[in-house]
Amino acid sequence: MEGVNDAEKKVREQTERILNLLIALRATAGWTDRDTLKSCIDEYAGLSDSAFDRAFSRDKSLLRTMGIEISTTSWKDAHTGANGYGYRITQDDYALPEIDLTPEEAAVLSVASRFWQDSALGIHTGRALNKLRGLGIDLHASAEDGAPEAPFDTESFSVALSAVNARRAVEFDYRKPGGPVSHRRLEPYTLLTRGDRVYLIGRDIDKDDIRTFRLARVEGRISPVRRRKDGDYEIPDDFRVSDWFRPDRASGPAHTARVRVRPGRADPVRRIGTPVGAEDGWDVLEISCEDPEELAASLLGYGAAVRPAAPPELVAAHEEMLRRTRDALAQVLDGKAVGR
Repeated sequence: MEGVNDAEKKVREQTERILNLLIALRATAGWTDRDTLKSCIDEYAGLSDSAFDRAFSRDKSLLRTMGIEISTTSWKDAHTGANGYGYRITQDDYALPEIDLTPEEAAVLSVASRFWQDSALGIHTGRALNKLRGLGIDLHASAEDGAPEAPFDTESFSVALSAVNARRAVEFDYRKPGGPVSHRRLEPYTLLTRGDRVYLIGRDIDKDDIRTFRLARVEGRISPVRRRKDGDYEIPDDFRVSDWFRPDRASGPAHTARVRVRPGRADPVRRIGTPVGAEDGWDVLEISCEDPEELAASLLGYGAAVRPAAPPELVAAHEEMLRRTRDALAQVLDGKAVGR
């Protein structure tokens, strides 16, 4: 129980520190310097400049994962000639874009809220969900409505989510499609969902490379790595999940897909593909993938800017997903019309 209490205390302290940092950088009309942050946030007080930089970089990365950027500026002190640095969170850094959730996304939020309700952020989570309900967003879509409930109700999901939040190195047995089970050790960076699939992305400790693992292919339990402590690794400041998630990185037999992309559009797709020519005003890319259906799901968000061309199962999966999306949208619009 002592270990549990220590973990809870650490979460509360982290939450308090992040909230204090957020308040300090939002409350100022100008730039806030290092000395000011040290004076108003207890955990920063007394730190050397290098220790502050490490702690602040960690918290800045955590805020970024929450969708909040910190703007930075620098200047040269006229008296000492030393460089000074200032920080703030502008309205653009902090403001949310317009929220327009699909029924599936709303269902994911509803499920995720259950994992937060007993945490230090439980009250804030409840308030956020109430605001979304006030916008008319239904957070209780049933399984019959296509809500992806099952993948998020597994023990693997809750353990993986906890590991990501705590920056806890984990190990597990993983089976590639058609391949043997291998033991993997991972420093998890983030969880990612694609339809009803959930992926854990992070640095593979033994391969020293960022890898993607599909949770459904984890066999047995996900366990902490022995002799490792929570928070003993950093997520790189330049890590962006869109740069690293690949359906083929979830490890399996490779297929080569051909995808047409509108010129100047869908840069993330271009980064994972190899240009092989042009057809009828489209750029043509070849993309290595493990599962055509997973690749189809990742391409869906690019709308009319991307059009799968081969293999046939990729084209069929993409068309079926488009059809389901149109049907779901039609149901939402019909419901709004009835409610008027």
